[in-house]
This record gives sequence, structure tokens and C-alpha cells, in this order.
Amino acid sequence: MHTAPVSSPTVPREGWDRAQTGHALFRTRLGVCGIAWGAQAVVALRLPEPSLEATQMRLLEHARQRREGLWPQVQVPGDLSAQALQAVAGVQWLLAGREGGSDPDDSAPWPDAPAPVLGDLRSLLTLNRWSARSGLPLLDDVVLDWHGVPDFSRAVYQLALAIEPGQTRSYGDLAQDLGGKGLARAVGQALGANPFAPVVPCHRILAAQGAGGGFSANGGTRTKLQLLEWEGAALGDGSSLGLFD
Repeated sequence: MHTAPVSSPTVPREGWDRAQTGHALFRTRLGVCGIAWGAQAVVALRLPEPSLEATQMRLLEHARQRREGLWPQVQVPGDLSAQALQAVAGVQWLLAGREGGSDPDDSAPWPDAPAPVLGDLRSLLTLNRWSARSGLPLLDDVVLDWHGVPDFSRAVYQLALAIEPGQTRSYGDLAQDLGGKGLARAVGQALGANPFAPVVPCHRILAAQGAGGGFSANGGTRTKLQLLEWEGAALGDGSSLGLFD
């Protein structure tokens, strides 16, 4: 099924202020994730690496490749930008999975993390677009900073943003939407460099016949399939992936 690309909110090209940048680490069900932002948009996100130090290092590498900034670490929620706060809370809801229900207290336990890692901010989420199918946030209204993102990669990411939690598409599907199946390898390369995971949900894009395909986050394909399992993704016959039963 063809999925129309999402026109993600954009940040104006002018007026970048390197002093209004920041980054934070935050807890999720999967582990400690990272986020970096400017005054008006999210610049980068990072899924958990094997250590907090590695997560922070890879996050800041992505941010500094595309924007100049001071990137101080924020240790209290009140110091997050408005967009960063919504992205953090939304990612926490998303990674809690369908088991989280409508009440954060119902979620599966999260791994512990020391200060200055931010805790559970889901009660602060005000985004109003949710998937009717999965009950999880869509996150396509988080404002992302596209500065320095190649045009082809941005087109791939906007197609990915249109895939709701619990749904999947293939690299070939996206390639066909962008001009032909021969672009499948380029689609995979763009997804491997995704600076916005999991807001841009590259984990929902699979190889042919539903095979997992690659995944650049720590844990590789196993992490990718774990995220899909939490979202309630199904096989072509409608059955659950059942990967970790």
C-alpha cells in the first residue's frame, strides 16, 4: 500500500543561534536515549549505545556535523526547549509500546539510570496526533531541523514519518515511491544515517519478504525487531511477530 509522505514542520533557515543549543540524556524502556536541539527544532536524537558516554558522544557527533553550537547538557526538564520536551516525552511513550496503555504507571519497568539522565516526562506530552491502530504517538508534528540533511535523505525520512506504529514497509516500497526499485540500496543508506531515530521511524522499514534488514542502532536487527514487537507490528498474514514470546 502506498503511503503518502508527511510534510514535517520545518525551521526557518535564518536566525540560527549557537547559544540556544543544548542536549540531554533521558530514560526509556529501551535504555538511555539522547536528544540535541536548537531554539526552534530538534537537531538529533540517538537510541541507546552500550554506555551513557557512547550515547552522548554519538549524539553530539551527529549534532556538530550539521550545526554549530555550545550544546550544554540539560539536567532538569524545565531547561529543555519546547520541541525537545515534546520529542522526549513522545519517544518515551513510543518506546513504552502498546503495553504502556494510557497510564505511565502501567508500563513495563525501565532500566535504571543515574543523574543527570532525565526521568519519565510522559505526563508533559501535549502532542495531539496518535495512532488509532496502536494507541501510540505518531510524532510527525515534532519540528525537526533539516539543515545539512541531503535532499534524497529528507525525502526518505518524510516517507518513513508516514508509517504509523505497528505498520511496516520495505526498502523497495520506498524506493518505488521515490523513482524506482533500483533506489533501494540508496534508501537503506539514507536510513542508516538517520539522525532522528526513532522520531523518524527507520525501524519500520524492512527488507524484502519481511526480513529485518539492517539497523544502525546498538543491537542491530534484534533491537529493530524488538521495537516492532513493542509496537504490535504484524506479519503479512496479520499474525504478531512474536519474536520474544
